[in-house]
Amino acid sequence: MTVACKSPLASFPTHQSSLVKAIFSLLAPHGVKGKLTILVFHKIPPNADPLVPDELVIDRFEPMLDFLKANFHVMFLGEAVDALAKGTLPGRALAITFDDGYADWLDTACPALLRRNLPATFFITTEQLSGQAIWHERILAAVRALPDTGAVLPYGFSTYAQLDTLESRIKLTRDLQERLKYVPLAERLAAIDLLEAQRRSALVHPSPFTADSVRAIHNHGFEIGAHTVRHPILNECTTSEAIAEIGSCREELEAIISGPVTLFAYPNGRPGKDFNNEHADMVKAAGYKAAVATHVGVASASSDPFQLPRFSPWGSTDARMAYQLARNMVKKSWHLPGRKTGGNSPSASEVRCLMIASTFPPIHGGSAVVYENLCARMPTGSIRVLSAKFNYLTNREISDWHKHDKATSFPVERTKLLRPLMMPPPANIFVSLYRLLCKDVPLYARIFLKAARIVRRHDINIVCIGELVTGSWIGIALRKFFGTKLIIYVHGEEITTATGGRLHGMRRQRYLAEADKVVAVSAFTCDALTHEMSMPPNRISLIQNGVDTDRFTPGPPVADLIARHNLLGKKIILTVGRLVPRKGVDKAIMAMSEVRKKIPEVHYLVVGDGDYRAELVHLIAEHRLSDCITLVGKVSDDELVNYLRTCDIFLMPNRTMPDGDTEGFGLVFREANACRKPVIGGRAGGAVEAVIDGKTGMLVNGTDPQEIAGAIIKLFSDPRLVSAMSDYGYRIAQENNTQSMAEKFLTICERLLREHTKKQ
Repeated sequence: MTVACKSPLASFPTHQSSLVKAIFSLLAPHGVKGKLTILVFHKIPPNADPLVPDELVIDRFEPMLDFLKANFHVMFLGEAVDALAKGTLPGRALAITFDDGYADWLDTACPALLRRNLPATFFITTEQLSGQAIWHERILAAVRALPDTGAVLPYGFSTYAQLDTLESRIKLTRDLQERLKYVPLAERLAAIDLLEAQRRSALVHPSPFTADSVRAIHNHGFEIGAHTVRHPILNECTTSEAIAEIGSCREELEAIISGPVTLFAYPNGRPGKDFNNEHADMVKAAGYKAAVATHVGVASASSDPFQLPRFSPWGSTDARMAYQLARNMVKKSWHLPGRKTGGNSPSASEVRCLMIASTFPPIHGGSAVVYENLCARMPTGSIRVLSAKFNYLTNREISDWHKHDKATSFPVERTKLLRPLMMPPPANIFVSLYRLLCKDVPLYARIFLKAARIVRRHDINIVCIGELVTGSWIGIALRKFFGTKLIIYVHGEEITTATGGRLHGMRRQRYLAEADKVVAVSAFTCDALTHEMSMPPNRISLIQNGVDTDRFTPGPPVADLIARHNLLGKKIILTVGRLVPRKGVDKAIMAMSEVRKKIPEVHYLVVGDGDYRAELVHLIAEHRLSDCITLVGKVSDDELVNYLRTCDIFLMPNRTMPDGDTEGFGLVFREANACRKPVIGGRAGGAVEAVIDGKTGMLVNGTDPQEIAGAIIKLFSDPRLVSAMSDYGYRIAQENNTQSMAEKFLTICERLLREHTKKQ
């Protein structure tokens, strides 16, 4: 039975109400020219949460229902989709939908709908049915429980140091929810865990929404649809993750209601930004008959059933509701290009990326390894490289670059130099001008012409710059001349280290502002970008450096190395890296004096070379440690793996230098983990993310030899701890490999191209 409900919204005089109906009938006729309006709502609580003061509550929702009942033919979405396809849609057709899953629905929305005999469709995320609350509700609970001061927040939120007012918490909640929806699931959950761990009061979540809740809604006669398992943005998922999110949700809901689930709602739902044609194809392949997006406009017979538009009304009066709904009926509905009336072909532009990096193999170095691993894992034909033939530090030809480039699975082109040679500071302004006009500018012209030819010849649509300070100008110039999208890859030290340099050294912030996207290798780097370069967090994407788990694998100690360095019966500590002060080898050498007192059979191997070598040789002699420390020098890639397999502990007690130079991430820690070795790193820079303290290894003060020695002694004294760290570190390395890194980079590229297509 329908119960009359007098409300401030249902206040049109009779003659005006008839006029409104007539307008709606004209805009949404019946039959083959029918137009379907789809509305979306979320939580409908009895009272607004103080942290979400503008959320729609039941007292505002019920007048909306009265208006809709009086002026529209309200249908189940599934029924309306079928009628749309058959050309039998009634005039003024409208469907009401709800997203996510809230226990409040059973006390508010469902009774309100039942009293008016109105149908509705409820799209459910399923992880919360047997686990934690949905992610945005966890954020609400965590922010509510944070201390007023001193909270450690995810990167980009340093301005929220004070949370002693309700307004500051409201803004933090809103910003966290908006930013964290567009990060990979693992990063989102880690950020929420960080917030929850700092609670100063109990976490207050809404009443659980369970499988019984879904059954109760279904038993009331309402329609159930799927809304993924964990509510990710599908564009942020790998292909396998997206397929699982779309299909597993349906299977679980069908088991709960013992009936078919044929409708799907994309999380957040904006075409191009939140999902793409590939996901629409996945939805169709999973057996759904239709899917709803979030976009203005109405559905018609020509609409793609897997991109049906819907929007949220917010009017507080009859006039406002009528205006919003009528305006939506005349808005043109936008859909992803390439999908027309149920088309199946993916439409995203093919990624054709040019990576420009001066530091690239066969040059050794962390960033060089990262770029090569990334390129090797990208789809065939999606990336090519422009690098240098000569080393800008020495002006000597890079050894074996021909041999290296022939062996790669992706094209590599080279020019003599991609940046000016490293030279001593100019004696005066005339020397500086001479270098600029006679050396730098001609070099830049040659570089640009080389890059431009590659862009034109191979129809490049994305340029990725590997060196912020010296390479960004090329990407910006190509962007302006050819319209390519620009990504700048940032590792950390180039942000935190004070720099000068001819022409480019002081322009980092300006270069970053020109980028369409900045990729950062660690949350530390993201923080540096937001704090020191004033970058908006939504312009930054975090892709932690991935391990080549095909190359770095566990194995037995290598007999040849043991014999070569006289290591039989020794407990072996290993450092791998350039010999520069921030790597902390000097403090590790000092720590060996203390370690040897407790563990006489210890031996420390240092693999790598650099300008700091002479200082380290002096330090070893000063501490009389030449019999237990070996400076190995450079080794081949194959030998590097053998050294990691042979050591017992990997050590790199990195530190931040006075000029800001620090470790951006520390991929070598993860490479050691992949070989099942526990690691010790410095509590500085991005190493605090590469080393999970107490789980994959230990973090120490990299300036304190005593603390470094203590960590080494503790690991050698506790075989169970070493075994546990080795196993956990190996698992983390497998989960963060080069393939996952490449998939994330490809997703960023595809999103940039889709956004570009939409703007056109």
